[in-house]
Amino acid sequence: MTMIRRLASLAAVIGGTILSMVLAINVAFAADRRVALIVGNSTYQAVPRLPNPSRDAGSVAKMFRDAGFETVDLALDVGNLEFKRAIRKFESMADDADIAVVFYAGHGLEIGGVNYLIPVDARLASDRDADDEAITLERLVSSADGARRLRLIILDACRDNPFLTKMRREKKMANRAAAASGLGKVEPTSTDTLIAYAAKAGSTADDGVGEHSPFTTAVLKNLTVPGLDVRLAFGRIRDEVLKSTGNRQEPFVYGSLGGGNIALVPAPVVQQEISSADIKKDYELVEKIGTARAWQVFLGTHPKGFYADLARAQIERLSVPPVPTPAPAAPATTLAAIEPTRPPGSRETPTPESIEWDKVKDSADIVALQRFIKRFPDSPLAVAAHARLEVLHKAAQEREEQARAAREAERKAAEEARRQAELRKAELAAQKKREDDERRAREAEAAEKARVAAAEAAAAKKREEDERRARAAEAEQKAKAAEAERKAQEAKQRAEQAERDRLAAEAAAKRAAEEKAAKAQEAEQKARAAEAERKAAEEKRKAEQAERERIAAEAAARAAAEKQAKEAEEARKKAELAAAKEAACKSEQSKLEQITAKGSEGSGMDDLKAFAKAMTCERLGGLVVAALDKFKAEVAKRAAAMPNSPELVRSAQAELTRVGCLTGKKADGTLDSPTKNALNRYLKIGGQPTENVNVTEKLVAELSKHATRVCPIECKDGETLKGETCVAAEKPAPATASRRNRDGDEDERPRRKQVKRQEREEPRRARPEPPRVRQEAVARPSIVSGGGGGGGGRSHTMIGVGF
Repeated sequence: MTMIRRLASLAAVIGGTILSMVLAINVAFAADRRVALIVGNSTYQAVPRLPNPSRDAGSVAKMFRDAGFETVDLALDVGNLEFKRAIRKFESMADDADIAVVFYAGHGLEIGGVNYLIPVDARLASDRDADDEAITLERLVSSADGARRLRLIILDACRDNPFLTKMRREKKMANRAAAASGLGKVEPTSTDTLIAYAAKAGSTADDGVGEHSPFTTAVLKNLTVPGLDVRLAFGRIRDEVLKSTGNRQEPFVYGSLGGGNIALVPAPVVQQEISSADIKKDYELVEKIGTARAWQVFLGTHPKGFYADLARAQIERLSVPPVPTPAPAAPATTLAAIEPTRPPGSRETPTPESIEWDKVKDSADIVALQRFIKRFPDSPLAVAAHARLEVLHKAAQEREEQARAAREAERKAAEEARRQAELRKAELAAQKKREDDERRAREAEAAEKARVAAAEAAAAKKREEDERRARAAEAEQKAKAAEAERKAQEAKQRAEQAERDRLAAEAAAKRAAEEKAAKAQEAEQKARAAEAERKAAEEKRKAEQAERERIAAEAAARAAAEKQAKEAEEARKKAELAAAKEAACKSEQSKLEQITAKGSEGSGMDDLKAFAKAMTCERLGGLVVAALDKFKAEVAKRAAAMPNSPELVRSAQAELTRVGCLTGKKADGTLDSPTKNALNRYLKIGGQPTENVNVTEKLVAELSKHATRVCPIECKDGETLKGETCVAAEKPAPATASRRNRDGDEDERPRRKQVKRQEREEPRRARPEPPRVRQEAVARPSIVSGGGGGGGGRSHTMIGVGF
């Protein structure tokens, strides 16, 4: 009774311990309430749109949901009022939480030592507008003050801010601090609070050219690693951002935490397995009690394994009703499993079988028990001996199966480790190659951007030079036109003066008409008029020539401007074509990654081949070739594992040759008649069916487990097997010699000695062992033996076949 109570106490302690561990784990996860607020502002109304913040915020929200956060609020492109409402809602959630996290991606700036986060509807015409149209960082930090264990604020808001170029400086402060891009240094006032900046205070961060900014990319990779302390996580984030930006951007964390590990995602709890030594101790304790209830308690604690099967056997033995004790008059019919109890004071002489049974009943020697059964087959104690043998055989079989399972597990573990190592090596190589390709792509893109920028700068410079020249030509033409106009005006004035002179001359001629002849006066006047007309026509011609030159200069200037515009348009089209090619490369690279992630099974190989034919991005050629090689190797590996594949057939031929079932056949991977005959021979010896035999990995593994010969040696006609060698069969002595001995023609004793000597020397004169026989005779000791039959006949006696 005491032992039962002790066993029950043991079971209660074990069960209570396991239950307490499970409850402790559940309570730890249940009590650790985590909430998060994610804000991403991209579509600003007063400044150009930011491409990444909304994508960054969506991916970070998904990361926290996957990490098991109870509540994750996502707010995208929020204005001033929506931003404040989201903060107010989060304050209520954080009051009942253990961990509160805020992530903001968008524009931020510092004005007069105060950090502001900018909603999408902010105008910020003046630095005085910041208090009304922006959100102070202090308010966002204080929204998480209600959390008990950790308050984490993550800000990807240190970008180069376009609001600075538009704001007027109107604030008058004693310490005249100008507004600056990025955020200023801040020290949290509450305990257990961390504020993480994408870049150190006073510096700006890259928005990135990929799907996410460099800072958010590192956050997505490292922040929610199970069991990783949040400070170590931001250390990894810092190193990755420095590496990806060429040391241009360094994230920084302000604030401090106490001792101990604080992780956003708890580390997984690994349940410790009970050692076999402890299970054995429990088994021995229950064995001393020996009741069915005790064995059931043991199975409830240890439901699997070798000792569990032994406990079930004990329960089955106890559930069998006891055989009634036979009457004394017929002791020969007793079938009890144990020796019957003798009455007190009996002086019955013990029988030989009972004496022998006392020696072997507690023994684990199988040979001794078999010897007892063979010696006393009709004894009632033989039943107990058989039961004892069954238990021992079952235990030995269990041990062998466990050892085999352990070996198989070790082999599989080694194979899995090797496969994982190869996979990691391939992944590292692919990752390195992908990084190299991305680096080269970035360099090419940067070079292309620089070339396009240089072309645009050269075009702009040329356009300015052409405009300057056109303006100079136009000014020169205007000057020439003005000069021509001036000259024309002077000519006109001279013509008018000449006309006035002519009129005066005419008046004078009229007054002197009486003194001069009329014809001479008219001729003189005509000559003067003709000269004046000639001069006027010359001045008019010069003015027209100046006008034509001006028009030609304007046409040349317009042609030069049109040519410059055409060249600039061609440069823009080339830049757009290069950008389209890069976008196509990124799209095709994403599609290639999806195909490789899917694997070679199913339509994976066809998809990859179709992708390789339709691919247009040249730099992905190496990746496609590597993926095709990998898929081909996987397809070949699966084909090699198919039944009757040449690889499996070749392995089976090698194993059949090794165990002596296939001879004279090279392992060529062909499932021909000799190979099938050898397989049928092996399966018949093992008692397995030989119909529709397929060579599988299981069959090859079974063949490889045999350490010695399986198939017996077969000798030719006229040969017999001695040991592991086929030798010529002995021939009977001639009958004439016997008759001569009987007739007494010769002395019988010398003849008998000669015959014996010949018999002793006959095996030595046997023909040499063929090479095939010598090759087959290197296995374990012979499993067959043969001898010559009477009358000179040949016979083979099968002794046994062992595995």
